[in-house]
Amino acid sequence: MITLNDKKLKKCAGLIENSIKKIVAESGSKGVVLGLSGGVDSSVVLKLAYNSGTDVYALILPEESVTRMDDVRDAEDLAKNLGVRYSIIQINPFLESIEKNFPWNKFSAERKQISWGNVKARIRMVLNYLVSNIDNRIVLGTGNKTEILLGYTTKYGDNAVDIQPIGDLYKTQVKQLAEYLKIPKGIIEKEPSAGLWKGQTDEGELGASYRDIDRILHLLVDKKYSIEKTAEKLKVDIELIKSIYSRMNRNEHKRVMPEIVRLTL
Repeated sequence: MITLNDKKLKKCAGLIENSIKKIVAESGSKGVVLGLSGGVDSSVVLKLAYNSGTDVYALILPEESVTRMDDVRDAEDLAKNLGVRYSIIQINPFLESIEKNFPWNKFSAERKQISWGNVKARIRMVLNYLVSNIDNRIVLGTGNKTEILLGYTTKYGDNAVDIQPIGDLYKTQVKQLAEYLKIPKGIIEKEPSAGLWKGQTDEGELGASYRDIDRILHLLVDKKYSIEKTAEKLKVDIELIKSIYSRMNRNEHKRVMPEIVRLTL
């Protein structure tokens, strides 16, 4: 896995900050808005946006009884310490309306948990874009390269954004950048979770640690290694590599615009 030294981390930060400033200027926007979860990814994006000198607004969007209270506290503390304006909006009333009005009895309950989790991500997207539209702001994504490659995102949810500032950094590299940016240690070290249901963790759902996943993706994607060569190089179970490779290909549709059916008339 690529470890970034301070020189490279400084360069990354500068490139990202300039890209944020550029899209705001070119779009004629007032500033940016992002969802701030209290996790390392959104914290890094917030700090970079703040450092860019752009006007930043943060939305903290917890779900009562699911979102960890320390996540809300960490998000709020970071915004306050940076002097970034923010709002806390509980998403429960929106969820309750959908829960009450959707015809659940007409569908199988087999995929309800993951589908319901996606609803939460899409509600948060709607709120981000409401602020974007009403206050003329660019929506900043908080997805990293690992999540994007694996499709570990909700289509038209957390991947519905105007720019992905950290989308070319693997999760382990985002943590390195977080240390460089002096993000609070408690945020950097907490167990990653999308927070879509109680007890959910990224690594539990993905079936491997980010350290292992990033090493595998680095060889498969950046180095163009075969599955077999990757297994030999890393001395890891080839079935894990096959699973990651399959997931990456299966979710390619999340990384591209919808296909247009071309007509020859």
